[in-house]
Amino acid sequence: MNIKQSSNIQENRYKAKPIFKEEKEFIESHMPEIASLPNDCWIVGGSTKTVYLDLYSNKPYIKFKVENGGKFIIQKDNRELFKDYVPVTMSETLNRESKRVNELYDNCVNRLAEYVSEHPNKIYKISHSGGKDSELTMSVWNDMLKEIKFTPDYEFIFFNTSNETFDVYKRIKQIPNIRIINPKIGWRQWIKNNNYIFPNVFRRSCCSVYKEGQATKTFDNNAEIAQVLGIRKHESTKRAKYEFLMDFDFDNQLFGKSKFPKKWVKLAPIIDLQNIDVWLLMLIKKLPINRRYLIGFSRVGCLICPYSSAYEDEIIKVYYPHQYEWFRQAIIKNYEITKVKRLGWTEDEWTNGAWKAPTGKNYHLLQKQSGENIKLYANLKGLSEDMAKKYFNRTCGKCGKTMQENELAMFFKLFGRYENQVDNRDVLCKKCVCEQLGITKKVYEEKNMEFIEQGCNLF
Repeated sequence: MNIKQSSNIQENRYKAKPIFKEEKEFIESHMPEIASLPNDCWIVGGSTKTVYLDLYSNKPYIKFKVENGGKFIIQKDNRELFKDYVPVTMSETLNRESKRVNELYDNCVNRLAEYVSEHPNKIYKISHSGGKDSELTMSVWNDMLKEIKFTPDYEFIFFNTSNETFDVYKRIKQIPNIRIINPKIGWRQWIKNNNYIFPNVFRRSCCSVYKEGQATKTFDNNAEIAQVLGIRKHESTKRAKYEFLMDFDFDNQLFGKSKFPKKWVKLAPIIDLQNIDVWLLMLIKKLPINRRYLIGFSRVGCLICPYSSAYEDEIIKVYYPHQYEWFRQAIIKNYEITKVKRLGWTEDEWTNGAWKAPTGKNYHLLQKQSGENIKLYANLKGLSEDMAKKYFNRTCGKCGKTMQENELAMFFKLFGRYENQVDNRDVLCKKCVCEQLGITKKVYEEKNMEFIEQGCNLF
């Protein structure tokens, strides 16, 4: 199979970042079987990573997954296919894409210049996190100042969460006259004060405390303030509807309410750029690149974060061992103090990543039917493997609805387990069980609680 090379960047490269020397060495040290990675590669993904030789080839070079706990597993190895392929080098890539991305950059500058010229009396707060999007936004702002014929009231701002690394603080302190806003209570103390309850993907309270919350506490809520932010709509589905100008009414319409005062607005100069566009501009314009990116992080911000990948967790262990050890001890206290043991995770599983999305272990096992998962689920629930296997068929036999684990348990409790015998019954959901038995949902739920309180291991 020949590897084809496109004249345009492949769409699956839009979220790519360059693999710098330090990250290249990190990958090679954790997967010695791949020998040496070529230079100028690009990488995409979170816990599952795809490596590409350039931005234009139609196939990945290798693909690997990092499991919680640090095991690196190669999922796809196409190295042999690339033995005669001549990749587009980094310098060639920058030359090829320079005109396109510089036009995008100029559009960002011009749109911002137009807004600031029309609103000369606003107070502008340009946020900087130490990351690449902030660097590019600051560059856009500075070039915008060269275009307009006045200097507005502005300042660069850094909200210190205290959950950063020295690489971030080092970069922030290099920015002239930047205003650093420190919290009254550090992140570690905040965790302790909250009885070691950590933020997670379902409850990311730290951002509202250390970012949005700090802004409204620090700045004049009655002033005409425009926050200039390095956010982009392609970062996530949550931000897909974001626009260059976001005011109080915009927030109310999108979120149902606004976290900011009525006179404030948010400006997003680089809102339409893809991740790859940002990286190409960073390299073309030779903007400062935070060391966090060099060693392999795809983002810069809080070091300990529920949105970090297993891949980044391994980087933390290598490059920030003291911060990782504090976190490990704190998350063990979280495991001991709170009621998370009832979710079925061991202490090692919890500290190695299960804390990020604290659902029951049984929920994770049910996502994929395999002999190993059936056995683990059986042990977790105290069921036979034959009975455990029935929980992996989660479709209602009558209406086709995907059922919750609890609905499966109710069906087997009400209609019998049929353990170790042929069972060709249609398993029914809550609604269909109620219809078949002629009972109300309230009666169903009361029986459900009764069975749980009895300690039935089906539940």
